[in-house]
Amino acid sequence: MRPNLLLVIVHLLLISNTAAAQKDSVAPSPSPAPSPSSQEGASGQRWIAPIGIAALVALDPELREWSLRKHSRSLDRLAKSVNPLGTAQRIVPAMAVTYAAGLLTHRESLANGTLNTAVAYVATDLIESALKPVIGRERPHFAGDSHRFHPFTRNGDWHSLPSAHVAHIASIAEAISMQTHSPALTALGDAMVVLVAWDRVYEDQHWTSDVAATIALGRLVSSATIRWLESRRERH
Repeated sequence: MRPNLLLVIVHLLLISNTAAAQKDSVAPSPSPAPSPSSQEGASGQRWIAPIGIAALVALDPELREWSLRKHSRSLDRLAKSVNPLGTAQRIVPAMAVTYAAGLLTHRESLANGTLNTAVAYVATDLIESALKPVIGRERPHFAGDSHRFHPFTRNGDWHSLPSAHVAHIASIAEAISMQTHSPALTALGDAMVVLVAWDRVYEDQHWTSDVAATIALGRLVSSATIRWLESRRERH
């Protein structure tokens, strides 16, 4: 029952943030004022992420125990292959190659989109890196206590929230989704975010609420960055 609840919450986090981001990325056009019902729907949607994260905070110990019991050789191999998807060693070269390909093939939209994605990635990474030592949440593998915090420490054992891996992949997935408006790419990005989030919990590096909160953070920062870059381009 608990795993099913986890999947539902993560799905809602992804759908609510993706839908909001895609809506904001569309160029404004003259239209009637939004109806009260649509405003209520948008307001209700904004509550999905915090409610879901709060629920996961309460379930963190149970979900960790469940994850530890599910370890197997096949899942170990999957985690090993998924882990690099959230690392700068793979992400940065991939963006550099994509940007160069856009320039060489004279695909300006690809080059500009990749550059925007890189800026969103950097912005998210800076905020995530700053929050880790400030929050100081203990990693699950250290003592298994989800309620222990040691703010303003450089000790990596207390850098559980947010997750760098998840922040990286979530920011990129959001940037690509906003700029391409492609359901296929959005679905692929969401799948990669879920896989990386699962890996961090599976490897006992982060609590489930850590990765859920990081998904929301990564998408929020990335979407704000993309909107800012697009507004600057429109002014020029």
